[in-house]
Parts: sequence; structure tokens; C-alpha cells
Amino acid sequence: MAEWLYSALQLLDYASLPLMSNASSQLERLRADKISDQEEIIQLQRDLVSKKNEELGLVSKTVEAELKTYSSALQQSCSFALSPRNIAAAVKTVSKEEDRSKEIFVFGVEEKQGESVNSVVNQILEQLEEKPQIKQCRRIGLKRTGAVRPIIFSVRSTDVVHQILKKAKRLRTTDEYKTIYISPNRTLEERAIRKQLVSELKVKRSVSKNVRGLLPRLACWSRQGSMVE
Repeated sequence: MAEWLYSALQLLDYASLPLMSNASSQLERLRADKISDQEEIIQLQRDLVSKKNEELGLVSKTVEAELKTYSSALQQSCSFALSPRNIAAAVKTVSKEEDRSKEIFVFGVEEKQGESVNSVVNQILEQLEEKPQIKQCRRIGLKRTGAVRPIIFSVRSTDVVHQILKKAKRLRTTDEYKTIYISPNRTLEERAIRKQLVSELKVKRSVSKNVRGLLPRLACWSRQGSMVE
């Protein structure tokens, strides 16, 4: 019995040796495949990192180039804007605009030989109860037959200008100065805008008068019984 059992164990051992050898071989192959896959994954990760670094480098170079271009353009623009000639021109423009805001035009004053323009302007301003200190009072434009040149003068501040313009409509109530018109020294653009507004206002007034003319006249009765239109 013991011999038989021993023989059976030997046969079983002999039979399992190839299986164990095959299993060991497959296990070694699986291990090798796993190592190969891990190496491939590591290589792919390295390639990905390298690609990202390359793309970041390209983006960095592009941004740097754009910044250099913008900086160069900005520097040129600032250099041009801050050049002595441009600064002087800007100061001159501002100064001219400030001077213009302190000037007043007077239209419709009859031009006489040997006249004192200062005296004429002072008399007009007295009608408005204003006695400002006027400067650079003169007529402008070419002297032509049948044409009345306007008078221009300046005062010390824009507040004085506003005060005079606010009272200018009083001249319409006087017989001597009702044909005289006072206005600020407007730019060409301001004159064009005002001309358009005045034209539109005249049209609206004309339409309003025509509409009123078409309306029937209403009659009412007095207490004495007579009709009053």
C-alpha cells in the first residue's frame, strides 16, 4: 500500500512539473510585459511633458514678441505725443480756446468815421447795467461799402461773458439798440449747429402759425348779450 502511494505521488509530481514550469514561464512573461508597459507609459508621460514645455515655450515667445511690439508702438506714440512741438501746439490750442471763451461779438453797430469802438461798447453795456473792464476792443473783417463789420472785445472771465449774454435780450426793448445783437465767440462747428437749430425753429414757428390760422375762431357772449370774438 505504501509503495503504491509513493508511486502515485511520484507520478503526480512528474505530471505537475511541466504545468508548474509552464505557469512559471507565463508568470515571467507577464512580469516582462508589465515592465514593458510601465516603461512605455513613463515614456509617454515624458513625451507629453516635453510637448507641453515646447508649447509653453512657443506661447512665451509669442507673448514676448507681442509685448515688445506693443511697447515699441507705445513708446513711439508717447514720443510723438510728448514731442516739444506737439506739447507747444496743445498748449497753444488750450490757450486759444480759453481766450475765445472770454470774447464777445457785437453785431449791428453802425460804423462811423473816427469812431471810438470802446466808447460804443461801453454805452451798450451800460444799457445792460454792466461795466466790465474790456480789452482788445476792435472791429474785424474787411471794410466794404454797405457792410457793417462786427465788433469783438474780451473781458476778464467767462463769468462776465455769461452775465452779459444773460442780459443781452434787454437791448430789444430799447429804440436805440434794438437792432444790435450780442453773441459769444463761437467756433465754426458751434456756428453751424446754431444755424441749423435756428432754421429748424423757424420752420416749427411757421408750421405753428399755419395751424393756428386753420383753427376756427371761437366766439363768446358778454354779460350785455353781445358776441365777442
